[in-house]
Amino acid sequence: MNKQEAIEKLTNIANGTGWVTCTSACNIISQIDQPQTVVVPKEVVEWIEECKRSGWHLQKVLSNLDDDEKVGDWAYDENDDLIPEKVDMVARAWLFGYEIEQEKLYTVELPNPNNIGTEVHILMMNGFKQVVIKKELGNDWKKKKGFQLTEEEIKKDFEWAWQFRKEVN
Repeated sequence: MNKQEAIEKLTNIANGTGWVTCTSACNIISQIDQPQTVVVPKEVVEWIEECKRSGWHLQKVLSNLDDDEKVGDWAYDENDDLIPEKVDMVARAWLFGYEIEQEKLYTVELPNPNNIGTEVHILMMNGFKQVVIKKELGNDWKKKKGFQLTEEEIKKDFEWAWQFRKEVN
């Protein structure tokens, strides 16, 4: 919210009386010129932090978005043209901070024509942070965190199983 919008809000709250509560005024003032953090993928965050550690300035960062393959894939379209909105997001993340985009999670149930009853073979993250195949009964496993994996976790050792993924809602 800019200064003019804040004045309009305060005027509306005063409703011709000339009086505004301190709480209302403080709430509106706290909204003035609060730069919004942007939500960017983890790869972009890692790259920004690496650039900061390397002592880069913002102009160099924006000129070299394709130095990192994953950042380049994110920032450029299929014609190898920079996507202006992505450039703006990187600049705002650099200047005002960011939130890391929540990665999509998937469950992977491996098809087995010889399953008995509700028995299924699925991918899960074990206590050693390894993705393994596990036998389970029923469907309760779909809601448990250990069975909800990222694309990277699945593809690391089980790229062939990616075709059986189901996105977690």
